[in-house]
Amino acid sequence: MEENIQTTRNIALDYKQPKHSAKTTMAFGFGAMTDQMSHQAFQFLIFTYYFAVVGVGVTTLAVSFIIFAIWDSINDPLLGPLSDKTKSKFGRRRFWIIVSFIPFALINIFLFTPPKFWRIGPTSEIVNGIYMVFIIMLYDLIYTIFSINQLSLFPEMFKNEKARGRANKYKNLLTIIGLLIGFVVPTLIINPMVPEVDTLQARSEVSNMYLQTGLMIAAFVVLFSVIFFMFGMKEDKKELQEEIQKEKTPGIFESLKTTMKNKTFIIFITANLFTWTTFKMFTTILTLYGIHVIGIESGEMLLTILLLAALLTAAALFPVMEWLGNKIGYRNAFMVTEGIWIAALIPFLFLDNRPIAAVICMVFVGIGLSGAMYFTDIIIGRVIDEDELNTGLRRQGSFYGVNALINRYSTIVVFLSIAIVLTGYGFENYLVPSVAGEGIDYTGLKTGLKILMVGVSGVSLLIVLILLKLFPLHGEKWDNVQKKLLERRRNS
Repeated sequence: MEENIQTTRNIALDYKQPKHSAKTTMAFGFGAMTDQMSHQAFQFLIFTYYFAVVGVGVTTLAVSFIIFAIWDSINDPLLGPLSDKTKSKFGRRRFWIIVSFIPFALINIFLFTPPKFWRIGPTSEIVNGIYMVFIIMLYDLIYTIFSINQLSLFPEMFKNEKARGRANKYKNLLTIIGLLIGFVVPTLIINPMVPEVDTLQARSEVSNMYLQTGLMIAAFVVLFSVIFFMFGMKEDKKELQEEIQKEKTPGIFESLKTTMKNKTFIIFITANLFTWTTFKMFTTILTLYGIHVIGIESGEMLLTILLLAALLTAAALFPVMEWLGNKIGYRNAFMVTEGIWIAALIPFLFLDNRPIAAVICMVFVGIGLSGAMYFTDIIIGRVIDEDELNTGLRRQGSFYGVNALINRYSTIVVFLSIAIVLTGYGFENYLVPSVAGEGIDYTGLKTGLKILMVGVSGVSLLIVLILLKLFPLHGEKWDNVQKKLLERRRNS
């Protein structure tokens, strides 16, 4: 059934929530910008740094990331309910932002301070491998504390879809700026990305550039976090005090159990998993695809322009997404944009040595990316609202914690897909260009990259479409949830 847009709009307008100014709404987006800036830089740099600069072997790296994945699966779902249960004069989310933002800044520096990167040999690899495991686990702990609390505040501050839609334009615009900072700043500071000759001096010089990047990211984390905390975080103290007095907030494991039994939420997080799989696939292999398929020389600005074309298009279309969501319904609009994304993938089979055509195609990819970024938080807001109707509680932290956990698995899906598809196609030679021999035939690699870019990504988005079709909170059912929730809030 199609959504009754007029009914939904009336219900949203009828609920009296605090009116946040444009200044507050914009400042709120600095939390998401800080989050994505740091995480993008981490994903972009950490593997290359420890593999090609520090000299940690592939086997040690594989073991390190397995340990990291296990740790990641533990801390994400636990920290969300912990945030929900926090009782502090500073508030629930504000307390954790205060606690975490300085350590968050510092950990971006310590990622690039291994104790013995300049030494060569088995002992050095073990020491550096242990340091890498420890530091990326510590990074993930601190990052998760910051990320879950800034994410959980979104449906808490903006309680109806009109307010969420307006705030999402600002938040996602700043998210894209954060992504660009995390992607572009390292390329401006670190040149070359890996040592051109295998000497201690060359390793040391390149490592220092990574450390300079970490210092720059750390400074941005402090600046943006202060703006977010001082001007963008507005917690409802009355609502928090009422929940504390009632002592209704369930324990951590009880909350997780309830969350994982929510079928609507399971549909959403699975769809979100494959949405992020598609985006991470693009960012992971785009450089490789640009060099070996499109024919762009390594280091050319055109490689950056490819990603910019998608991200800037996505940013420019956020007002269009708001209009489309109000016109045909948020879930339906989400499906339309993901369908466009699937269609936009097809030309990537035929872009050999066509850089200008590739930039144009990335613009159409930006349409799908814009929809994914804009509608995701609004859709999870519906899940949280329905849960409030059923339980009488606002458990944003629990839902965002589990969502963060599932999103992390998208990285595993991406690297497993790359490993399976590109095995034997020269991928190992690309990772360490300095050891690549001359005259390597990259024909097989080109085929593998096309399979990843079009086949794997296309299937992922098709799964997203199917799951969105099954998502129940739309149309008459969603209208009924809003009406009942509005009545409950008025009577509370």
